[in-house]
Amino acid sequence: MPLGLLLFLMLFRRWGAAEAGVVGWMVTALIALTVFKLPVDAIGLKSVKGFFESITIIYIILAAILIYDVAKEANAFEPLQRGMTRIFAHPLLQIMAIGWVFGGFLQGITGFGVPVAVCAPLLIGIGVRPAYAVAVALIGQAWNNTFGTLGAAWLGLEQVTKLSPGQTATTAGQTALLISVVVVAGGFVISWMYGGFRGLREGFVAVLAISLAQGGVTIALARWNPTLNGFAAGLAALLVVAGLARLPMYRRPSRVTNSRVLEPVRPQADAVAAAPRAAETVSGGGRRPTPAPAAAPGGAMPMSLSAAFIPYGTLLVVTCVVLLIGPLNEVLSRPSVGLSFPSTSTGLGVVTEGSTQRFEFATHAGTLLLVTAVISYVVYRKHGHLDRGTWRRVLSSTVEKSVAPTIAVITLVGMAEVMQASGQAAVLATQVAVWTGGIYLLLAPMVGLFGTFITGSNMSSNLLFGNFQQATAQAGGLSSAAVLSAQTAGAATASAIAPSKILLGTTTAAIAGQEGKVLRLLLPFAVGVTLVVGLITTFLLN
Repeated sequence: MPLGLLLFLMLFRRWGAAEAGVVGWMVTALIALTVFKLPVDAIGLKSVKGFFESITIIYIILAAILIYDVAKEANAFEPLQRGMTRIFAHPLLQIMAIGWVFGGFLQGITGFGVPVAVCAPLLIGIGVRPAYAVAVALIGQAWNNTFGTLGAAWLGLEQVTKLSPGQTATTAGQTALLISVVVVAGGFVISWMYGGFRGLREGFVAVLAISLAQGGVTIALARWNPTLNGFAAGLAALLVVAGLARLPMYRRPSRVTNSRVLEPVRPQADAVAAAPRAAETVSGGGRRPTPAPAAAPGGAMPMSLSAAFIPYGTLLVVTCVVLLIGPLNEVLSRPSVGLSFPSTSTGLGVVTEGSTQRFEFATHAGTLLLVTAVISYVVYRKHGHLDRGTWRRVLSSTVEKSVAPTIAVITLVGMAEVMQASGQAAVLATQVAVWTGGIYLLLAPMVGLFGTFITGSNMSSNLLFGNFQQATAQAGGLSSAAVLSAQTAGAATASAIAPSKILLGTTTAAIAGQEGKVLRLLLPFAVGVTLVVGLITTFLLN
């Protein structure tokens, strides 16, 4: 009921995630109290735990919005549009380079919604409609959710299943094969969104080349080094897309006209709304005006492309330094804040063990984003792209944008905690396994999809259902490696439709309240790919 109600309100009533999340939490708590006999104090305790866990997500949201507002105040999106148009002449390749390739690379390092928060505004900056910008960014990061974030989700799966070295290697190899399906599907769906069958023809070579880099490196490194797998695959794709930009076929104009992905007339930043503009015709999106370079505050020179990329280049440098330099990462990982939560039990005998939740703030993705925002502000201010009072406008805008997503994240995470503690999540997953009987392999990735949908995290889905999936496979005489690889592949695909990540994207794209529209765009992709993963698992991997 809670999940069905959440889907109904977002898909059909077009509610935002904040409003739907509040109702979903209330219904979840009511069912937990009356049907599953979870005491009121335990409901409160789990809701508080959800609030504490949501702080880490809210931290990312605040810092990501801050970066966006700093770049917007500095008018960094205009030179970005000009520069990306110059480097990637083909509009579809521009979209792939930012939303799919760059987004996947960021997921390989940071995760936690950062690729969506960074790439959605970038896509809007080159003329992509906001809802499609969020959708493309969500597709772009999905494939790298298992081995990305330095293998966090994969390590979580290993932790709860306690696989032997041989089983680990087999599961990792099969997972990489299934992830490659997500890679290829993502590229073709982006091409279809851009221009239907003509978009598929124009994007075919790029999709194959980029997929070979992302999927090929993922397969090659899965058994050898799952931790650096996602990072290496993302880096390889960056190099490939740079080479694709030099091919004659992607230096010619696109034949797609009136693409539904691109704005017919590109909106201008408020600060340059009155500036003179020279219109140019861009194939694939109709007429998109190219703004004349606007003077920065204080009469500074117009911003260059390299200056426009300062926030994102800084983020890459800061992230690589903190996460990839072992001794430094070890030192920075020590400071933390934690809360201990006691065990809870329901009147039906469902016991949830106590746990300690720790927040390692120095190495958290939110801190990396916050440091990036501060450095970017200082650099832009030093070079005259921001005036003295800009920080007040930036902070005010950030706080204003953060209210609705903060409410939504708190309620959604709290809803997931109450569902787990009351036994609702376990009952639903168990009954699905019973009902499916001999076709469980076909639907095993759906359990992973369900886990990510309610928690917003591939890692959380693996932690929640990894042991259950393994036990179900053993009880039914199925391959544990096949079921577990389907679990985490389905969980990765579902990151494209997780409400918390959609919310992050709509917030940074300044279209809060349109989460339902984005979900409708992405639901066919997520469900379709998950079914294909189930078919491959059933007929090829078991």
